[in-house]
Amino acid sequence: MSNIKKKKRKLNGKFVALVAGVLLIILSIIKIPNFINTNRLLELGYSQEAISAINAKHLRSTILKNKYYSDYLNNEIIKDSFNKEYLRLYLITDELNDDYFNLYEKLKTKRNYNDEELEYLYSKLRIYDLKPLIVFDKLDNLDDYINDCLANENDNNHFNISGDYFHPYENYIEIEDPSLIDVYVSPKSSIGNYVPSKLAEIVKQYAIPNVFLESRALDAYYSMCKAIASDNVKGFYAVNAYIPYESQKELYINDPYKNLKEGFSDNQTGLCVSLTIEGESFKDSNTYKWLLEHAHEYGFIQRYPEGKEALTNHLTSYTLWRFVGIELASNIYDSGMCFDEYYYNYLY
Repeated sequence: MSNIKKKKRKLNGKFVALVAGVLLIILSIIKIPNFINTNRLLELGYSQEAISAINAKHLRSTILKNKYYSDYLNNEIIKDSFNKEYLRLYLITDELNDDYFNLYEKLKTKRNYNDEELEYLYSKLRIYDLKPLIVFDKLDNLDDYINDCLANENDNNHFNISGDYFHPYENYIEIEDPSLIDVYVSPKSSIGNYVPSKLAEIVKQYAIPNVFLESRALDAYYSMCKAIASDNVKGFYAVNAYIPYESQKELYINDPYKNLKEGFSDNQTGLCVSLTIEGESFKDSNTYKWLLEHAHEYGFIQRYPEGKEALTNHLTSYTLWRFVGIELASNIYDSGMCFDEYYYNYLY
């Protein structure tokens, strides 16, 4: 056996120092900019928790480049519900949710507002003033509308304005299938000279003679009549329902302020019914209160509710009820909207 021992290799000190130096440089390249950028975010006002979220959401360069900051943005950016696609909106308002974001996109695509116009509107108004914009044609003057809304002190349940932003019978939609129970008919959407195919007269127990409803609405109407009786509340009866195209035309000619133009009236669908009770005001009756609370359970909505005249382009009607089906009626009831608002915000 050979007694020759292998020599141990010794690391070159200069090489070790070189490697260590390179590592330090790499660490410096990584750490120092992070340290600097973190300090810049802290100087803008962001919390450490928000800074961590900013880095995770890859927003640091955008925020630093534009010096974006607001207390609301700082607080919201750490939440799972934060929507980075609308970063600038968090700078101009202190209330945002999916309703705001969905409306923003609809106003942009359906009403042709640009980002600058929308950001200006969002900086001035709350959701209850913004939602009606989808019902109206694009505004000619944003400030007029903003000032009008602010002067009227609207809320989620009532929307009142002084100006005229609704242009009836202009740029309206032609309904492709007027036979659908959720068909939306208004001065901005027409069913032409449509005639329902399954009309039936309401029995005299629940209506005056010669009042007709479309069969699906009629079945629901009977169920509602029986339900109010079982709750020991004074019942109603129908005084009007289906109105043919030519009859609606005559009504409009005689009183265009009170009546809608032919082809633009819910009554022509056969899905609307006008109610009354004996001996007292319908508006102040327990019957009306019962309908407000329970009509949606049978698929009916108040077509022209109080406080929504600017959106329906129609006087308040306590007696006119429209059948749209239980699911849609319940959704409209839960939303607190009128049919026009709900349609443009969720169905259009």
